[in-house]
This record gives sequence, structure tokens and C-alpha cells, in this order.
Amino acid sequence: MHPIAVTIVRLLLWVFNLATLTLLTVVTYRICFHPLARIPGPRLAAVSNVWQARYVRDGRIRQLALTLHKKYGPVVRVGPEEVWVCDGVQGVRQIYGAVNGWEKSDFYYATALNKPTSWSWDWRSFRLKLQWPDTLDLLSEFDTKRYRGQRRLIGPTYSATNLRKFEPAVESVVRRAVEELKKVGDREVDLKQWMHILAVECLGEVVLSWSPGYIKARSDGGTSGQSYMGWNRKSVFGLFPTVTAVGFWLKGASRLWADLWGVTFTTPKGFKPFFTPVYQKSSKRITTALKAPLEPVKTKAKGKAKAKVVAPPREDLLADLIDLHLSRPDEFTENYLRRMAVTNFGAGHETLCSTLTSVIAHIASHPEAHRRVCSEARGEASASADTTMPDTAEKLNYTKAAIKEAQRLWPVIGMSLARRVPAAGTGEVIAGRHIPPGTTVGCNPVALHRDETIFGSNADEYRPERWLPSDVDGGEERVRTMERFNLIYGGGSRTCPGKYLAEMIVLKVAAGLFREFDAEITVMPKDDEMPCYFMAMMSGVTVRFRYKGTEISNL
Repeated sequence: MHPIAVTIVRLLLWVFNLATLTLLTVVTYRICFHPLARIPGPRLAAVSNVWQARYVRDGRIRQLALTLHKKYGPVVRVGPEEVWVCDGVQGVRQIYGAVNGWEKSDFYYATALNKPTSWSWDWRSFRLKLQWPDTLDLLSEFDTKRYRGQRRLIGPTYSATNLRKFEPAVESVVRRAVEELKKVGDREVDLKQWMHILAVECLGEVVLSWSPGYIKARSDGGTSGQSYMGWNRKSVFGLFPTVTAVGFWLKGASRLWADLWGVTFTTPKGFKPFFTPVYQKSSKRITTALKAPLEPVKTKAKGKAKAKVVAPPREDLLADLIDLHLSRPDEFTENYLRRMAVTNFGAGHETLCSTLTSVIAHIASHPEAHRRVCSEARGEASASADTTMPDTAEKLNYTKAAIKEAQRLWPVIGMSLARRVPAAGTGEVIAGRHIPPGTTVGCNPVALHRDETIFGSNADEYRPERWLPSDVDGGEERVRTMERFNLIYGGGSRTCPGKYLAEMIVLKVAAGLFREFDAEITVMPKDDEMPCYFMAMMSGVTVRFRYKGTEISNL
């Protein structure tokens, strides 16, 4: 053999041996000597995030959440640097409490709406750390101080008191949906698609006084399916934050990684996302409002110009956001305004779809719950000509309990709400286990919502009565505990700012549909047949809405 060839072979062997030795060293360290080595969990999970990513890619993360804690206990190692916690009240308080200062983990790199402005290598936590622009990205904001300021700004606009004026808008959407479903008759419909139709139509009416035409078309144009495939990709990428970070500057790396994991998807020809008209309409209205908030007009008497305030063209949520900017332009900037207008749809359409699908499916598949919800909705609606909250709707106590119970058993989030143990200090003790600084820690809502110390010994069952103080052991105190320590709308100080808007829409839609229809679930796939990612939706459920013939002049 030629000397050069011999040298090349020797070099390749040396590289191979070095790589093998390095790999074995890393594996041995992570399994046997890592600070998390004593935390119980699957051995392969300790080696690499590939283990968890396989479950996520295949849509099986919900099943994983249902089994891991039963097998390994309240603290489970699910990655080289990540643990899941299901330790009742104390675990939720410790991880998500407002005073702890635990920031979001690097998983949320994958959900960021913007490209980072810069990066640095954090030697203390041995990770790539990104710096982000101030653009109001509520889900992926890492700066706790900045996030709190943003929430304070929009808080009054998204308060239950302010949102109450938009109830007629939601009711008008439900009326249109009822009329269209009456025409469908006893035919089966895809529940998720119809709930997405209602979600987008309600948001369109409340935010923009606009309809995408989905109810009339009886279709969402495939938008729910396309966006859900996007969550498959984001959920896998979130487990590899360094790859995600590199992809912000090297797009080819992201495409290669997506192809490797099989999470690349293409948009069908002719596909029309509703975000395009949402952006166009909101942008046009904002530009018009900011261009001339004071319009000069001339009086007939003297021909002199004077300022005339131009009123918002419509009474909707965007008008409120524009008013907020005009009153506090240095704080709620134009950039914030434009981003928040679209965020209502970006953050709301899938979460509302998931919630509504779960609510209708759970109520309709449990005869006693279905009977009581229908009776309550029809009784209260016929007894009052006005069902706007807090009057008639406030009396729908069982319906609200049925909604909460569905949200508990099928939360919108299917993965851990991951936080990072502060790098400063010596770490934390959770459920008797020492968790070192920099570790990613979180509760998976799917598992937490079945914690018997919070939700009772029958936590695996659908029982709306558990939310009614008169029907549950422990009464009001137990209900308050369940209300405080669930993750239906996120955790602690990072709860969803659109919570009250979502609650209003879900209650109005559920009460409106069950007032007019008996719902019959015709196909209910098993849990493991419905793929779930960070965003979790019930898919493949079909339903018949059987019209009962009541008047629908008032919801």
C-alpha cells in the first residue's frame, strides 16, 4: 500500500477511535456521574434528547406523560439536562411561582417569532445564549422584566371587564354557525375543523370586525392541519436549542435537521392562510389611524381649519389597542401594536380550537354531562332574553365546570412548560431531589392534571362535579386549590394574557351549540391514535349535531 494511503487509513482510524472514546466517555458520564444521574428515568433519556424527540416526532408525547410519573415517581429525568416534575401543589409553586425568577428554557428558541440580535456562549451553563429584540413576543420572551412590563400595558385591554362588550360579537358568530349546522342536518362533520372555524370566526369578529368566510364555506381551508404540522416541527426543534439557534443564521442547517427528523412539510398548491388578510387588514387600519389621528377640517363660517378627532371605524379589540398606543406611544409602541394585533390570532386560533374540540368531545361522549349541559343552556336561555355575562352566563355553573374538566383532562399543552433553574446559587430541592443550577425543569400538564393530591382520587375520570364546591370533598377550598394549581392557561406569572377572551368565547360557543343541538360523537379515536406535540389537539373526532328546534334569537 502506498505510504500516503497508509497515513490516511491510520488517520481515519485515529479519528474513529477518538470519536468512539469521546462518545463512550460522554455516555458514561451522563449515566453514571452527571449531577442528575441519581434522578430516576429511562437510561436512554439520560444519554441524549433524541430519546424524547422520537416520541415528539411521532406525536406520542401525551402517552409518555401519562406513563412516566407512574413508573418513576414525582421527579423523572427525561433528557441529559431536563427533568419533569409532578409533585402536587409544591412543585407548581416552586417552578412557576412569581417570586422565584425562573426564566423560560431554551426550548422556546423554536417558537420565537424573530431572529435574535446576537449570541454568546455561556460557560457557566455551557450553552449558546441568544439575545432578542424587544418586539412583544409573549410566548418566547426570555426577559422577565420586559415581559412583566408588556403584560402590565395590555392587562386592562384584556381584562374580563373590558372584554364583556365583545360578547354580542361572539354571539353573532355562534348564530351564524348554528344556522349553517342546521343545513348540514344529521351528517357527520369533523369536530376539530368546525371548532377551528368557530375559533377563527370569533377572533375575526372580536379583533377586526371581520369574517374569513369559513362558516359559509363550512371549511377552514386546511389551515388547522397545516399549522398543526408546524407544531410537529417546532416541538422537535425545541429539544435541540443549539441546532435551532444555528438555524437562525444558517437556514440550510434547519432544513437539513428537519429532513433528518422527517418534520418537513410543504404547503398545498392554492393554500390560503387566514393570516394574510389578518395582517393586511390590521396593518391598513393601524396605518390609517396613526397617519392622521387628528384630521384637519374647515368650518363653513370662517373657513378656518380646526382639529377634529377621527373616531375608530369599528368597536373592536383592534380599536382598543390603537387607543392604547395613542395614549401611551412611548410604552405601547407602534411595533407592539402591530405585533399584538396579529398575536391575537397567532396565539388564539389553535388554542381555542384545541379547547373547543376537547370541550364538545368530552361533554358529548358523557351522557350525564351532555344532559345537564343541554338542560342548563336551554333552561337559562329560555328564562332570559339576555345571556351576556355576568347575568345568564354566570348561572351556567355546570357548563363552566364541564369546560374546566375537559381542559384538565386534555390541556392545550402536551409537553413540559419548561423553565431553567437559576444559574446563580446551588440549585433547588424538588420532591426531595437536588436539582443543580441550569437544569431544565417543568411540569407536563397532562401528568399534573391527574395528580390526586390536587384533583382527588378519581383524577383520571371526567367528572365536572369536582369543580362545584357543593359536590366535591373539601368544598370551596379544594376548588380554589384546583383553580390555582392547574396549568390550563400556563404557569404562574406566565399565564396566557388572553385567558378571559378564551373563557368568554369557549363558554359562549359551548352554551350556544348545546342549546340548539344534541351532539353525538360518531368516531372517537383512542388517545394513542391522536398525535400530540407541544400543542395538543384531539383529531379524527367526528360528530353529528342534531338540531332540537328551539329559537335562536338569543344565546
